[in-house]
Order: sequence, then structure tokens, then C-alpha cells
Amino acid sequence: MSVKKAFATHLISRIASQRNNSWIFSNEGGFPILSRSTPKKYPSLRFFITVTIMIIVGLVLVLSVGFYYIKTSSILRKTSRDSIVRELNQVNDTIQDQVQTIDSIIPLFMSNEVIQNALENPGTGINYPFSVERQMSYIYNSSALSEKNFTDSIYIYNSRSTVYHAYTSGILENVDDTSEFLQNTIDSANPHLMCYTSPLHNQNMYFARNLYSSNSGNRIGMIVININTQKWIEYCSKTIDSSWFIMLFNKEFSLSSDSDFSKDQLLDLYSSLTAQKNSVLFKEQSFGGRDYFMASQSLERLGLTSAVAAPKDLLLENLNSTLKSYLLVTLAVALLALMASFIISRAVTRPIDTMIFHINEISKGNRSALPPEGFYQEFRVWAQSFNQMLLQLDTYYQDIYQQKLLIKNAEIRALQSQMDPHFLFNVLNTIAWKAQMIDNEEIYEMVISLGSLLKMNTLSRNHNFTSISIEMEYVRLYVYLQQMRFEDKISCDIQIPEQVLSCEIPCLSIQPLAENAIVHGLEPKKGKGHLIIQIIEGDDSQLEICIIDDGIGFEVIPDIQSIASSEKDSHTHIGMKNLDKRLKLLYGPDSGIRITSIPNKCTTVSFHIPRKEFTHDI
Repeated sequence: MSVKKAFATHLISRIASQRNNSWIFSNEGGFPILSRSTPKKYPSLRFFITVTIMIIVGLVLVLSVGFYYIKTSSILRKTSRDSIVRELNQVNDTIQDQVQTIDSIIPLFMSNEVIQNALENPGTGINYPFSVERQMSYIYNSSALSEKNFTDSIYIYNSRSTVYHAYTSGILENVDDTSEFLQNTIDSANPHLMCYTSPLHNQNMYFARNLYSSNSGNRIGMIVININTQKWIEYCSKTIDSSWFIMLFNKEFSLSSDSDFSKDQLLDLYSSLTAQKNSVLFKEQSFGGRDYFMASQSLERLGLTSAVAAPKDLLLENLNSTLKSYLLVTLAVALLALMASFIISRAVTRPIDTMIFHINEISKGNRSALPPEGFYQEFRVWAQSFNQMLLQLDTYYQDIYQQKLLIKNAEIRALQSQMDPHFLFNVLNTIAWKAQMIDNEEIYEMVISLGSLLKMNTLSRNHNFTSISIEMEYVRLYVYLQQMRFEDKISCDIQIPEQVLSCEIPCLSIQPLAENAIVHGLEPKKGKGHLIIQIIEGDDSQLEICIIDDGIGFEVIPDIQSIASSEKDSHTHIGMKNLDKRLKLLYGPDSGIRITSIPNKCTTVSFHIPRKEFTHDI
């Protein structure tokens, strides 16, 4: 492989490696070939805008549906709870009204003379049972209890356990078993109306009360009212919805307005629906293969728990239907959002596509194909800025071309005028030797100083920093030559602590200031002038470098970078400007040159640098 081919291969390989593997490198026919591979695919801006809009709209719709469902469900659940609790209270009020009706009829039996005599004088007269039972039937039929029609029979027991019967609906069965159960269950010392439930004979329900003599106050019997549980529960549930049902139960007794539920099923609910005293328990309960909202309350006087159950699906039916309608609306909104996203993405990306087309034309060299100004303000600004950039680039390229020509010419001139520094040093040393030969020490010292100055200047060009001691040696040589030039017109006082001589300082940072003070301050002054070079240690690890002169000074303190220069003194001003820029680049914008001046009295030029030990030599 030739050198040319090897170089070409190396160059193209580097290009390929810097293209993120989007180029294929081959060496067919003995010469390298660079071809573009399949570029990496990126999603378009139109796709991104469409997807973004859809995601945002989708999230908003999903959140709105979720919020709507949760909020509406919460409202419906609260409404359902309030409705069920209200129905439970109404059922309990009905039960209390029934109990009060039963309790109100008992004094009618006690005030009847025939019944009172039969109980106080048991066994007197053969017609007593017939007479008592006839009076019992008469009192019942004329009372409000008969109108409600939930009573099966009424018993009155005397002290000898004689039973008087009043049948209100049908024939009482198993009287003996019932009498035994009641006499063993009823509390003989309780004067109030009591409720008893019996697991016998289809779980009967009884209301009983002890009877007392109006003369002696002694207990003379008891009255028992046998309740028709089916009519009782039907009467209690007449105000509730037909799909709802009510329950009355305790540990052994259960009664429901829905005949589809067995005794065991109802008793299983008792433990989960037992409420605390004077409080209402509300809960969701699965029962009989269906979910219900249930509310229950304990009836302490009756020893029972009442409950109202409502099918959950029926109560939330409106929620489901409303949710379906809302979902249809949401779907319609989503479709509209999709259409809108296409329209918006197309409207946004069309100007960009046009811009890209024209930019590609420009990259092909068609500089007249400038991007047109778009409809949107942002694209108009973009187009205008791009057009302005093209004009500036044209100007910039012209300037670069001219600068290259100037640099090239300057390089040629520099080569033409280039002179070996060693030649100058040798010539100066020869002059110094000849001056010494004729015993002219002054010329000898000036030439030696000039040679040293040139040597230090040459060496310092390759370094950015030096020590203060080396920098001051350079300044001393310069001041000495100026003193020789102006004889005794200029005096110099150097005030530098010995401990800072080893500190670091930018090369050629004090000499330009001393030169400026001599050329612009002391040289134009009539009479002698004095120069002070001073370095002050600050408390904040800073060094303050001050050049003070008693020359003509400034009427107005100038801005360093705006000082105009003439052909005569351009080098001094350029030195000041360059030093100011160097200091700001090295130490920040606050580290530039500062000038204070009192005309014809005192001018101080200063700058500060951080204190740092110089670690290497020039």
C-alpha cells in the first residue's frame, strides 16, 4: 500500500469513527471507500406532538372518569346509607308504635270487673271461664289492636295457672306446651311489658305483662299476647321498597320479610349485624349470593335487633348507567382530541419542514434559497435570524479571508526580518567588552543591562508566570536604562517585603506599568520625578502591586480599554491593555488594573493577585 493510500485509509477511518457508526468503511479495489450505513431512526416532531397530546388528553380523561366514578359512588353510597338508615328508623318507629298499642290494651283488661274478680277469686263460679273469655274477646275487638290484625291469640293466667283464651285468628295449637314455656320464661317480678321469642312452633313471638290487684297490689296473674309473626313483619315493612327486606332476630329467633331466606341464613347474619346500644351499624354484606347495603340497630326493650337490607346493584344502577354515558362522551372527546392532535402537529411541523428543505438547499450551495418567513411569530423570528446569520456568515468569511491574507503577509515579513537573538547578545557583549577596554564603565553597564533585559524578555515569552524576584530584576534593568537616559531626572524607590519575592506573578506585569509611569507621567513633567514600586500583603491572602509616580497625572480617570493610542506611544498603551486583559482572564473580572490620580501630584496604578508560591523557574 502506498503512502497516499495509507494516509487516506487512516483519515477515512477516523471520519467513520466520529460519525457514530453511521458510515461503513471498506477497501475495495485497493483504495478506501466510505459509504453511509442505514441511519439511526428518530421519532419525528409530528409524531412526538401527536403522542404527547394524546397522552395528556388520555390522562386527563382517565383521571376525570376515575374522579367522577369515585365522587359519584361516594355520593350514592352516602345517599344510600342515609336512605337505608332512614327506613330503619321508620321501621323501628313502627315497631315501637306496635308495642305501644299492645301495651295500651292491657289496662283495659285489668279494669274489667269480670276479669279482675276471676283473677282475685280464682275458681269461683262455673261460668267464669266463659264470662272471662267473652270479656277478653269483647275488649280486643273494640281496641285499636284488632285493627292492626297482627295478633293470633291472648292468654290470661291466674295464680292457679288457669288459662283464659281469646282467639283472634284461628285456633291456638299446642296450648299446654306454650303455657309451660311462658310460665317458665316470664319474669314474675317485672311489672313492664316484655317481649319473648320461642323456637317452638315456627318461632313464635309473645308480649307478656304481669297483672296486679287494684286492691292489694299483689301479683294475681299475667297476660300474654301471641303475635302472628308473618303479619307483624308485613306490617313493619309496608313502607319500604319491594326489593328491600327487613329482619328481626336474636341468637335463637329470626324473622324476615323475605321468605326466600332460611332461619340458619338469617341467624348467620346476627353476629355481623349486632350493633351497639343506641347506635346504628351500616355495612356492605354479601348474603344469599347477592351484595346488600345493610343497616341494623339493637332494640333493647324487645331483646331483638332490627335490620334493613337493600340490594347494592339496584342502588348503584344509576351510577353504572351514568358511567356508561360518561364513557361514551369520554370516547368521543378522545376521538376529537386525536383529530385535533393531528391538525395541531401538522400545523406546527409544516413550517419546520419548509425550513429544513431550504436549509438543505443552502447546504448544497444554493445560497439564494433563504427560508421564507412563516405564519407564526416564532418561525418569523427564526427565519429572520437565520437570514441575518447567513448575511453575517458571508461577511465573516470575507473577513476571515482578508485576515488570512494579512497573516500570511505578516508571516512573510517576519521571516524576512527574522534575526537570531544569539547574534544580538554576542554583538552587545562585544560592545560591552570594547567599552570596558576604554574604561567606560557607564556604557559597559548600560550595554550589559540592555543585553540582560533582552535575554529575559526573550525567555519570558515561553512562560506565563515567574517569581516576583525575577520580575523585579527585569524592572530594575529597565528603570536603570531609563535613568541613564534621563540622567538624574528620575529616581526610583522599590518597597517589596522579602517574604513575597518567591511568590508567583504573571510575566511582564510590573514593567509595562513602570514604563507607562515614566513615559506618560514623569517624562512630560518639568523637573525631577519620583517612582515608587510597592507590593503590599493583604489580610485575605492577596498581594497588592502598586506603581506610584508624582508626574502630571490624569484630569479624568480613563477606562483602560478605551485609552486611545498614537504612533508615538502605542506600545505603552497596548502593554497596559494587554496586561488588563491578562489579569482578568487569569484572576477574574475584579482583578484588572485600577487607576487613581491627583493631577501634578500623585498617580497610582495598581492590581491585586492571590498570594501563591512560585514552584518552577524560567
